[in-house]
Amino acid sequence: MKSPWSLRDYVFAAFMTIGMVASIFVIGPLVPVPFLQLVVWAPFGGIFLTLGMARLQRRGSVALMILPLALLLAPLSPAITLYLVLTVLVTEAVVYLRGNYRIKSNRLLGNVVFFASAIAIGLPSAGLMVGGVFAELLTKPWLIAALAIAAACTGAIGWWLGEKMVTQLRRAGKLDADS
Repeated sequence: MKSPWSLRDYVFAAFMTIGMVASIFVIGPLVPVPFLQLVVWAPFGGIFLTLGMARLQRRGSVALMILPLALLLAPLSPAITLYLVLTVLVTEAVVYLRGNYRIKSNRLLGNVVFFASAIAIGLPSAGLMVGGVFAELLTKPWLIAALAIAAACTGAIGWWLGEKMVTQLRRAGKLDADS
């Protein structure tokens, strides 16, 4: 069975994943409130997510970037693995109905859905599995909804920045992505 992805695609996806992980390691410690980290990180993660979607363009692009990370994190944190897998499934399902990641609007949709669902799925999962400050959020669904909207907005900022980079890389002939 032939894979729709080339070795070059796998390598590019891995580098986008590494970029996302490196950026959270930089941003994470700067945000003292754990449940705000994703909102603050979304513009940076959104850049890498957008670059990956623009280069890979096919359905499953987000899964190709995020699921290997989720599997690597499984021994360390089942909660993070669960929320990453569910977030990817939601994102891919929504974008699947629209086609693929070849057009900007689908990449925007992918970013918004990814970051909003990461909050909507991740915080309740953490509340149930980890407890502590996350468990307190379970009594405040309005706060989870507000954080999901904020993450969607900051993820859209990451998409916008990523699209600016896509445009420059296309002009330089370094990224074969459709508009």
